[in-house]
Amino acid sequence: MGEPSSTVAKVGGVDSDGSPLVTEPYCIFTKTKVFTILFIISISGMMSPLSANIYFPALNNIQKDLHTTAQQVNLTVTVYMIFQGLSPAFWGSLADLWGRRPVYLITMLIYCVSCIGLALTQTYGGLLFLRMLQAFGSSSLIAVGAGVVGDIALPSERAGYYGIYLMGQLLGPVIGPLIGGLVAGTIGWRWIFWILLIMATVMLILLFLLVPETLRSLVGNGSGYANPTPLQWFHRHQSSSSSPPAPPQEPPTRSRFLQCPNFLAPFVYLLQVDVFVALVYGGLLYSCQYAYLVSATRLLNDHYGLTTIQIGLCFIPQGVGSILGSRIVGKLLNWSFAKAVQRYEENHQAAIVDRTQIPLDFPIYHTRLRIIGPCFLVAQCITVVYGWLFHVNAPLAIPIIFQFIMSFGMVASMTGTQTLMVDLFPGRGASITASYNFVRCILG
Repeated sequence: MGEPSSTVAKVGGVDSDGSPLVTEPYCIFTKTKVFTILFIISISGMMSPLSANIYFPALNNIQKDLHTTAQQVNLTVTVYMIFQGLSPAFWGSLADLWGRRPVYLITMLIYCVSCIGLALTQTYGGLLFLRMLQAFGSSSLIAVGAGVVGDIALPSERAGYYGIYLMGQLLGPVIGPLIGGLVAGTIGWRWIFWILLIMATVMLILLFLLVPETLRSLVGNGSGYANPTPLQWFHRHQSSSSSPPAPPQEPPTRSRFLQCPNFLAPFVYLLQVDVFVALVYGGLLYSCQYAYLVSATRLLNDHYGLTTIQIGLCFIPQGVGSILGSRIVGKLLNWSFAKAVQRYEENHQAAIVDRTQIPLDFPIYHTRLRIIGPCFLVAQCITVVYGWLFHVNAPLAIPIIFQFIMSFGMVASMTGTQTLMVDLFPGRGASITASYNFVRCILG
């Protein structure tokens, strides 16, 4: 079975008789299970930004096939971004009440239905409506995935896990235009949505089979039973058939499904000054990176005469920078947290008894943000110089290298900010990430 992740039982103090007090593991899942969950939710989280960016190279083809105007086709991009920003506020609140699995499965099913409709639509009105529906389904995946990371990771290792989780969604804007250009230029723009449907179907099956419920108010450290996977359901019924029947109990989720979540919670967080500043900071970083992505195609074509495929290949360094930034800085943030805990315990001459909870006087802001400062400064210095490279016709390798450095710095900064938000609102990871998603989509 392997040992639980972070999750070995810890000595958390002493009992009244002086014997060690052993607490339960924070999460009962093995390392293998945790990384399987992280991989699936990371790739699922990629679907929202991928769906937004894979669409760009096909806009001219769609305009011709549906006999509409460029302005009307561009409106489908705008409404997608609007729903991408607003929808997580709805689904994130549900995920923090009903559980992660029901929201994952419902939204992915909505996404699959929208992809089928988009591949078959023959009218502009259908295209506009279905793009809104697609954003409504896909955009929640990022917020719910962040909630899962907060559920299964101790604060001391949360940044590293969050760095892994971010890899998928950061790849979406990079590989989207490359895939969209290749597909639209060869087999037609409708195949973009058939390909997205195939990917989403695979993700839906993996989520259904392999990702258990993690909401701690429902299942605790994973030992509880709610919203089960097929394997959990089978083991439950197999064990109950071989043991005396227990008195019937109402499933913990049944009453929750009858409750109405607070859909305004993600917006209420914006009223807190420190949260608002952090979210705007992360949103501005996202919009800056988005400016790089959107402008790259025309700049590389106008100044270097690159073909569509060559331009697509130029997006690869940004993707590599995003992956390295999220992974490396995630590790550094874990190291920074461990050092901060050590200093805190030395100053207070006592150990933190419950390592699942961050003390109110713990320097969490300094711990999460001190490492990302240099990354932010490097990325912004690159941004100041980047535009001038095209005016002076610098060799192609230089702007490509600058894109890599920028992407590393931006993603590193966003990793620290988003981890901080999950730290500040334990158990509300989906809702607070919905707030972040709203801010960054509006600014983007």
